[in-house]
Amino acid sequence: MGFRLLALLLALLTSSPALADWYILLPKEKRPPKEGAPLPKISGGKEKKEVKPYSVEVRKVLAPSFTLYTPDGVKLTKEELSGRPVVFLFVKELFSPYTERLAKEFEELSRKGALFIVVDVDDADFIAARSFKRLLNLKRVIVTADSYLFSQFKINVRELSVPSIVVVDRYGFVRFFSPKLSSKEPEVVKKEVEEILKGLERA
Repeated sequence: MGFRLLALLLALLTSSPALADWYILLPKEKRPPKEGAPLPKISGGKEKKEVKPYSVEVRKVLAPSFTLYTPDGVKLTKEELSGRPVVFLFVKELFSPYTERLAKEFEELSRKGALFIVVDVDDADFIAARSFKRLLNLKRVIVTADSYLFSQFKINVRELSVPSIVVVDRYGFVRFFSPKLSSKEPEVVKKEVEEILKGLERA
């Protein structure tokens, strides 16, 4: 993916009103130019240089190396989840109307290829995660309770709070996060996440 197309895609995402509360983790000097400003040119002779995907995002936005367990005994690592986008939903409790509605919305979105993981930050709810998944009939969404996983992400994304969503792309980079979920309806969050995932597919 050339830098010019990547810059145009990021400029489109950052200018979208629907994503006003989402943060795109790019260093200031690497953010796309403002409207009307000329796009930077890749120098280096006549041959076109190949730019690695999201190489501009390496600094401070790489998702942590993690391992998580589900109540069913399944072990998942960051390396095993690479190759497709992963959406993390960090919550204070599973059995709340807001968490239940979001989990159902994500179950529907998960049919389009992305992986969704609901993480309760209270370790005491680890056993309850199995009941939550069964009662809501979640076939694709992964549910667990892991305070350490949240703390790992918070090291890289200090503004992270609960509830919040973190979107990791297929290359293992944190691309978006939104710590203002409590003020949004689950249907709105679903549409915003869906728009973000469509953008990642084109990147």
